[in-house]
Amino acid sequence: MESRRPRDKDKTLQDVLNAARRLFSERGLHGTSIRDIEESSGVSKGLILHHFGTKENLYAAVQDLLTQEYIAMLAKQRQESGNLQDTMAATIRSSFTHIKNSNEYRRLALWSYLEGQERNLELEQRFTSALVESMRDGQKSGLVRQDIDAFLIPFIIRGTIEYWIRKEKLIQNMENSKMNKQGNLEEILVEALIKIFLK
Repeated sequence: MESRRPRDKDKTLQDVLNAARRLFSERGLHGTSIRDIEESSGVSKGLILHHFGTKENLYAAVQDLLTQEYIAMLAKQRQESGNLQDTMAATIRSSFTHIKNSNEYRRLALWSYLEGQERNLELEQRFTSALVESMRDGQKSGLVRQDIDAFLIPFIIRGTIEYWIRKEKLIQNMENSKMNKQGNLEEILVEALIKIFLK
């Protein structure tokens, strides 16, 4: 009788998370079953439940993973930038690119909101607080407009980016020849956001 080869735990977890993030982003929490994840990942239902306990726990793990990837990318951009204007521009550009190009991140964020499953990670709160402090420091040094509450700036920027991406088709239909001559619309938006908040 052939003995079963033990599974590598890290690979098992990665296979489950990869399948789950794809399926959850396509169908949401309630539209995805553990059986779907089992079939997609090649990992048995029993083993999935052994590692994650419940489908909700697995969903939370996927949310955490996608948020951590986003925060890590933004944190790297901030470290590599120089002055406040460069930092702000790099953060906005990176955020725009990541949210636009990561269908899983964007779709899962929408599903989480619609299904009442949003999570408030301490990591995300700490990072957002750091952005707010950067804006406050910029206000003290006279680089950032003082007539806008620094607390609001990261939320206004993020909200603008997400709305712009969601309305991409509308924007493409409405863009005029003047905008086309000025260059890439997304870059124009980034520059506009910087001008709005920096003096």
